Amino acid sequence: MRIATAHASRIGAVALALALTVHTLPSAAFGAPNTPEIEAKQEEALSAQAELERMNVELEIRVEEYNALTESLERTREDILLTQAELERAREELDAAQETLSRRATSIYKGGATDALEVFLGARSFTDFLTLLDLAVRISNADAAMVAEVEAAKSRVEATVVVLEQRQAEQVSLQSEAEARARQIQADVESQERFVGRLNTEVRALIAAEEERLRKLAEERARQAAAAAAAAAARGSSSGDRAAADPSTLGAGQSQVVAIALQYLGVPYVWGGSTPSGFDCSGLTQYCYRQVGVSLPRTSQSQYYAGQHIARDRLDLLKPGDLVFFGTDGDADSVHHVGMYVGDGNYVHAPYTGASVRVDSLTSRVSSRGDYVGASRF
Repeated sequence: MRIATAHASRIGAVALALALTVHTLPSAAFGAPNTPEIEAKQEEALSAQAELERMNVELEIRVEEYNALTESLERTREDILLTQAELERAREELDAAQETLSRRATSIYKGGATDALEVFLGARSFTDFLTLLDLAVRISNADAAMVAEVEAAKSRVEATVVVLEQRQAEQVSLQSEAEARARQIQADVESQERFVGRLNTEVRALIAAEEERLRKLAEERARQAAAAAAAAAARGSSSGDRAAADPSTLGAGQSQVVAIALQYLGVPYVWGGSTPSGFDCSGLTQYCYRQVGVSLPRTSQSQYYAGQHIARDRLDLLKPGDLVFFGTDGDADSVHHVGMYVGDGNYVHAPYTGASVRVDSLTSRVSSRGDYVGASRF
């Protein structure tokens, strides 16, 4: 049976598949497509994966149980061979003892009563006669005792063989049952693997459909944003009347502040909050920048007008640590929210009452909401 080897290979493959699945499933924290339907299907897939892991553990237990029984059965068979060899030796010893006793009796009595009488008449005295008689009796008794002892040893070995053969039969039965259990669980595991695969395929299909929907929505938002930008340019207004810095003069920024901000993921939004017990949007950015020795104004509106300005249409210039700002309908005069760019098109921020500090997609927000007004570097 090759359950152990096949199972080990299967476990490795399943573990890799599960790891890839978990890492490729979308994360809401980074703005990947997400809907209640996707979340429900993801939960179902994760639950199925957890059940698959439990079944794999049970299969490992059953395989080890089978292996232990196989090992015990092999030892029993070895014991039977050794005991049978011992029995053969006992039989040979018994045959030899019986032959010795027979030869002794033959040598004493082969001549019949007359020869025996002649032996005893050969004694020189009555005492000598008694001595010879006692010696004959002692030899006869000793031979008989030896035969009895060998027969008893032979009987004990025969009994041991019977016990070992009974044990072997029981172990063969238990081994067959263990193999049957392991094979059934193995079949269940393979079925569960197929089920998990189907669920992950369904999750990917749902995500792809949602990405396509968002792509089309983003195109529409982009058209709307372009139209709004053109209208703003026609009015002679650019990003809240704030002149954008020449890209060649932009500083290196404060990328180290990102790690500080990410320490506070999950901290609840608190109106007016500016400490790790609770943050609002500008309270978070002000607190984090203070840790690197940079003093910022308290409100998102005032922070927008601080530092070097990066125009709204230059997302390509953003570096981790830059502050990103949002205003109603993209109007810089109504900036009401700020976050911190963390790279890869994402930003960390304290969103609103009832939420916590988290990471979202800046590129998705720019394309879908049209309220981005630009960034500041310090």
